[in-house]
This record gives sequence, structure tokens and C-alpha cells, in this order.
Amino acid sequence: MLNAEIWTQGFTIMIVAMGIVFSFLVVLVIAMQIMTKCIGFINKIWPEKTEEPKAKVKTADESEIALAIAIARS
Repeated sequence: MLNAEIWTQGFTIMIVAMGIVFSFLVVLVIAMQIMTKCIGFINKIWPEKTEEPKAKVKTADESEIALAIAIARS
């Protein structure tokens, strides 16, 4: 008889704990969705300043290529 009571209490505690964890996760997901919408709204009002990267065009000098080939051969 005592063994059945312990099992019943164990399952009850397990179900309650799983319900608490599930509820916390649902609240967490809802809070993250709300924060995402708030940040999107704030970015529309005050957008981040982005600098366009300047393209660096460097042509390979033939002497650099010759040096690389010489190093590779030795």
C-alpha cells in the first residue's frame, strides 16, 4: 500500500514540474516574439548607421607572382 502512495506522489510531482517548465517555455517564446517586434519597430524609427565598405582593388604585380613561384619551387 505504501508503495502505491509513493508512486502516486512521484507521478503527481512529475506532472506538476513538467507543467511548470512547459509554462515557462511558452512565456519565454512569447516574450522573445514581443521583443523582436519592439526591436523591429525601434529600428524603423532610429535605423542603424551602416558604412558601405570601400572596395580595395589590388592588382597582382608580376614580380610578386614570380616570387611566389620561386618560393614554391625551392
